[in-house]
Amino acid sequence: HLHDLSGVWQTDITYIQLTNHRWVYLATILDPEKRKVLGYKIGDTMTAELATSALQMALDKHRKQLIIHSDMGSQYASAEFNIKCQNYGLKYSYSLKGHPYDNSRMEAFHSILKPEEFYLKEYQTLTEVQAAIGWYINFYN
Repeated sequence: HLHDLSGVWQTDITYIQLTNHRWVYLATILDPEKRKVLGYKIGDTMTAELATSALQMALDKHRKQLIIHSDMGSQYASAEFNIKCQNYGLKYSYSLKGHPYDNSRMEAFHSILKPEEFYLKEYQTLTEVQAAIGWYINFYN
C-alpha cells in the first residue's frame, strides 16, 4: 500500500458525457501529497496515447517523480505507457485487486470535479469540455 505519498504521482481516466450521449475521456496526473494536478489530457477515445500524453505534460512541467501509480486499466498496462515510464526512469505501481484505495486521492479529485463542473452544465463538444477542464484545474490548483 502507498502510505507515504512523497515521490508518488497518481493517474486515472474518467468519463464525461456530452449532450449527444457521446463520451469524452479525461486522463489526469495528480501529486497526491500536494493535491495538485500536474498534467491532463482530454480526448474522445480512451487510449494508451491519452494516458501517455497526460504523463508527458506532467513530466514537461514538473520535476520527475520516482513512482507513478494507477489502477490496472489497459491504457496503463500498454507498451506505449510503460516505455514512456522507462524512458524517464519512473517506477510503476498498480492498485492491487481489492485495494482501490491506493489511488484514492486521484479518484477523489475526479469525484469532486464531476459534480462541481460537469453535472451543472451541458457540454456539446470536446472543445467545450477541454476549456472547462482547463479552467477547473487552474481553480483547483
